[in-house]
Amino acid sequence: MSNLKKRKKISDMNMDAFNNNDSDILDAIEKNTDFLLFTHCYPDGDGLGSILSFYKMLKNLNKNVYAVCSSEMPYQYKFLSNSEVIIRSIEDINDNKKYISVFLDCADSARIKIDYEAVAIKSEKIINIDHHMSNTYFGDINIVFPDKSATCEIVYLLFKKYFNEKIDRDIAEALYTGILTDTGKFQYSNTTKEVHKIISDLLEYEINPSRIYSCIYENEPAGRFRLLAIVFKRSRILKSNNLIYSYIKMKDFNRLNLPFSANDGIIEILRTAKDIKVAALFKEVKKNIYKVSLRSSDESVNVASVAEIFGGGGHKMASAYVVEGDLKKSVAELDKAISNNH
Repeated sequence: MSNLKKRKKISDMNMDAFNNNDSDILDAIEKNTDFLLFTHCYPDGDGLGSILSFYKMLKNLNKNVYAVCSSEMPYQYKFLSNSEVIIRSIEDINDNKKYISVFLDCADSARIKIDYEAVAIKSEKIINIDHHMSNTYFGDINIVFPDKSATCEIVYLLFKKYFNEKIDRDIAEALYTGILTDTGKFQYSNTTKEVHKIISDLLEYEINPSRIYSCIYENEPAGRFRLLAIVFKRSRILKSNNLIYSYIKMKDFNRLNLPFSANDGIIEILRTAKDIKVAALFKEVKKNIYKVSLRSSDESVNVASVAEIFGGGGHKMASAYVVEGDLKKSVAELDKAISNNH
């Protein structure tokens, strides 16, 4: 039996427990010295914002910390303080210590694309902090609030409650970034009055929203505009009127000398098509293996449920999954799944 299977689940924290001084997370942080932080592969602003804010908070608390992400750092987020400390593998950590491992913005343990058993062996305890409705509650401590706009919102509430005096400008900037991006620049329905109150508080740390916006959304290499032209030329609307989709091949990234993260935001443009239930962007990560991003503006469609059919997940209006095989067949299967889920 693995180390992971032997461990006892400590607590599944709901919002009431979190607000009523549940001490599991506080004890884990205060009574331990060594921490491993993980976020998902192909990280977005929320994944990076949560891991880097947590990294800086633990450093402010004089802890020993490693931040791990198996994918390269997207160019849009290199402005974030401490982005250079993120390592790609736990193999870079050569010691026999036991760590408190914190998973941030991961709906399941497989999202880090690192051997979870290997992580479990190095871990004294695993903390799972996330806001995806499809979360599998894989941690010893699970802080999962699907009604929150971003994992960074949950991290903010945690820091504000227990470590308020240790919040600094770097932490505020990372948290702002995660909330900004996961609310679609404060345009999505998850932009609540609580979100605006949090943003107001983060602005007190003298972060620069204009600079953050520019780094993320006004910092594109010239090749990306050629990539946009390719995506739009390939876009198709199915006769069912369920779906607009397009695709990017690995050779497109290579020919244009673009990193994978250059696809960020393109799905949001497809999402603006009128009278379409779902937008999908198929991005080839290996030969005939695609990471599929789904978006919807139609309240009758739950794209998280659609993604779960294919082993993925996410949120009602934004989700993703990975599929292998013929692209035409994969599109047909997606269209059928959408028809059966609204």
